Amino acid sequence: MEKYKRRTFFIKKDLQGRQVLGFFLFFAGGCLLFVALFLLFSADSMTISYDNHNLQFGQTPLMLLKEVLASSWIVVVIGGGLLVYAAVRFTHRVAGPVFRFEKAFDNMNAGRLDDRIYLRAKDEGKELADKINAFNDTLSETVGGIRRGATAVDELLNQLETSVFPEGQNEEARSLLWSLREQNRRIIEYCAKYTVKDA
Repeated sequence: MEKYKRRTFFIKKDLQGRQVLGFFLFFAGGCLLFVALFLLFSADSMTISYDNHNLQFGQTPLMLLKEVLASSWIVVVIGGGLLVYAAVRFTHRVAGPVFRFEKAFDNMNAGRLDDRIYLRAKDEGKELADKINAFNDTLSETVGGIRRGATAVDELLNQLETSVFPEGQNEEARSLLWSLREQNRRIIEYCAKYTVKDA
């Protein structure tokens, strides 16, 4: 059975589309600039051309412009195609990490602190990914510690209530104990909003 590997050509279409178009326009502009400079520097010269048994005389810029227009479309099409291919491959190294960072931040906003950012070997932004992963790990450990501490406090409050304050005695202390338990319950609820990394 043949394994199917899905290929995504554009990870972030807006970012990659702008970059590929920018590279292509830069390439085409460079070609036009080269032609313009070449025509400018050869403006004061004359060219003799022998084509299909015809001898032609003319100014070099006009003669060369006809030849450049006749042959440069091949360079633009082949070179532009290669440039677009290279630009797509290059932008994958940037657009892939940007897409992954956005997804990680969305998960963090949703309370998922167990998300890790994995990048490919040649991707850009590995240092930033490591820092985000380290932040998530530290915050995950902190929230997990608060959660465990709040659970332990809740158990201690239950023990305190049953051992120190028998039924019907010291209502003021019982009220204080109830307030402590309520505050601890809120801490547990806040911590429950986060998904933390397994210790």
